Amino acid sequence: MCAFCTMMAGGTHWTEAGTDAGRAAEPESGRARYLGRLHRVALINRILNHYGCAASDWANNQYVVKSHAGRSAMVAHLPQIWAAAEEIAGRPLDPLDPALLDTLRRAAPAGE
Repeated sequence: MCAFCTMMAGGTHWTEAGTDAGRAAEPESGRARYLGRLHRVALINRILNHYGCAASDWANNQYVVKSHAGRSAMVAHLPQIWAAAEEIAGRPLDPLDPALLDTLRRAAPAGE
């Protein structure tokens, strides 16, 4: 989706359209949006940790991506997290990397 379409669609980025943030009747700074973002960040961090990075929510409208060595970048939307993490980690993040998948399987709670 282009930036103009995103502006016309409203404040929620299209990657969050299917989440509670996209459907919430609460204002953008509402509690449900914040909790949803925290949940997404926790899921993202399960992957980023494998690559020596982590993400956090900042002010309920930005994300901070950091390496465990201290490099950081601020991004606005979910897709930008991956690009920033690749830049910070200095290597591509492969969601189908067998070592990553093995790490995720071992760390998954029972029943997942």
